[in-house]
Amino acid sequence: MIDCPNCGNITKDNVKIYNESLRKQNISISPILPTCKLCGAEVAVTHTCNGGNIIVLNGTCGSGKTTIAELFADKGWLTVDGDCAIQSLRHKKGTKQYEWNELTEEIICEIDILSLFCKNIVLSHVILPEDYKKFVEIFESRNLKYKLILLKPQYQVAVERCQTRTCHTSITPEKWIKHFYDVLVFDQHQFDIIDNSDMTAEDTIERIQDLAYRG
Repeated sequence: MIDCPNCGNITKDNVKIYNESLRKQNISISPILPTCKLCGAEVAVTHTCNGGNIIVLNGTCGSGKTTIAELFADKGWLTVDGDCAIQSLRHKKGTKQYEWNELTEEIICEIDILSLFCKNIVLSHVILPEDYKKFVEIFESRNLKYKLILLKPQYQVAVERCQTRTCHTSITPEKWIKHFYDVLVFDQHQFDIIDNSDMTAEDTIERIQDLAYRG
């Protein structure tokens, strides 16, 4: 069900999914905040995902998550971006402060929303080892087939990418690159690990597409 405060129940054809005005980064992916195409009001989408495919792109800053997600979006996939989800959450709460579990719930909500419009979803987000089981349970409870991808270029490559990328207005401090590089440790039974140091974005996508779904 999609409910507009002005127009009442509307069809998904009358919904604009993404809200460019909330976007803070210089990327083509925008925060998810469904609005009515007829009147412009924010709408309430009541839907729980039941089936489809999701590709999860995990990795430290500079690993290529956003670049790969943008290319999947160009191929028709709908995308949830962790940084964009933060902007949506802050907008809904009316404050910049949020808890990590609130962000996870926002991402779940966004997956449910997108599944109403498309069966192929990409999630670009830092998933910590302690959150691994929670996300797997979320996907399996929604009958999603999933690919869990850890993009892990050589450390210095990630640092250099952060120094030259233009999606953020400032360079990511190296301490954060190292923090997530060291923290995001998984084995091949949990994530498919791709060292994309010397791979183009298209090469990386081809590698991801060749991998088998789980679930």
